[in-house]
Amino acid sequence: MSIYQGGRAFKIEARDAPSFQTLGTLWRVLASGDETGGVVGALDERGAHGSRAPMHVHDDADEIFYVLDGDLTFIVGDKRIEAAPGAFVYLPRFVHHTFQVNSHEARIFNFLTPAGFERLIVDTGTRAPYDDAPIPDDPHASHAFLSEAIMKKYGMRIIPPGSK
Repeated sequence: MSIYQGGRAFKIEARDAPSFQTLGTLWRVLASGDETGGVVGALDERGAHGSRAPMHVHDDADEIFYVLDGDLTFIVGDKRIEAAPGAFVYLPRFVHHTFQVNSHEARIFNFLTPAGFERLIVDTGTRAPYDDAPIPDDPHASHAFLSEAIMKKYGMRIIPPGSK
């Protein structure tokens, strides 16, 4: 349950956050633009081994990751960044990036400012219980549901392989 205290201040317990499965990840929406006046969207993510984001760019938001558990590889532009627990990764808008979970599972805190990306998870994900485990991606499946129109709606673009 959220606890509101004047203005936009609030608290939410992870077990009370709406949870969704998509892209091999269990996403808990800790804060949305509705709660923060559009300032920030915050997500608690648990990704299964091999889960990954397609190479993409946020045209209207900066993104921050803090690795709580597990090992990930980020590709940022043409740089490779290995991230273990305690790693902080900042990605300004317009920077092409992707990441993949290398360990059995990973848990990361992810937030974007301004808010908006969390709506993609809410609108395209499948509701899941708080204590659910992330469902790995089918290695033969594509991210086709992330169409150009859907991505544009959330201020993002998929970057085709080989593009700069």
